[in-house]
Amino acid sequence: MHHRAKDLTGLRSHSLTALKYLGSDGRKSIWTVHCDCGTEKAMTAVEFLKGREKSCGCQRYARMHRTHGMSRHPAYAVWRSMRDRCQLPTHQAWKNYGRRGITVCPEWDASFKAFWRDMGPTYQSGLTIERVDNNAGYSAANCIWATYKTQARNTRRSRRIATPWGEMTVTEASERSGIGVTTLLYRIDHDGNPYSIFSTPDTTTDLSSRA
Repeated sequence: MHHRAKDLTGLRSHSLTALKYLGSDGRKSIWTVHCDCGTEKAMTAVEFLKGREKSCGCQRYARMHRTHGMSRHPAYAVWRSMRDRCQLPTHQAWKNYGRRGITVCPEWDASFKAFWRDMGPTYQSGLTIERVDNNAGYSAANCIWATYKTQARNTRRSRRIATPWGEMTVTEASERSGIGVTTLLYRIDHDGNPYSIFSTPDTTTDLSSRA
């Protein structure tokens, strides 16, 4: 017999406020809770009511801030965003990261110091973190700094599209069809039909006449 979950809506525990009931894992009720810092996360009713977590984790970060002194550095914001999009279902980019199984390596996840130790020497203002292998997670072996323009270009190249040969990345479709990546991206943006974008050969005349 199923028992109705206790309504925790609006109840506070330390820096957390219960927002809405998400369901049950079979034994425990799961709730979305809101932290005073603005972050939302899923938590069991037991964890919330017993106060085992006093915040979303930001209070732990605050203690760490006092040791590394870089909480206002742009790279710290990159680190936080990297973790959030891999771990928070409420993050706007979750579907492209966490839901796809993209993770942050344990060492980086636990410590900004470890992240900065590995990535700090090559950091320059205005850069963002990029994974070399788009299907692998964030780690020292798979990450480089890149400009937003370069990252956007590489992201578009790895975008998966429908083709007459099945779904594949733009780069793979270019290799399969013999049509340049730039031409394919232009055609995708202006047409989108998986058959017609491959129907015309890639020529200088074709590209310039449509630009």
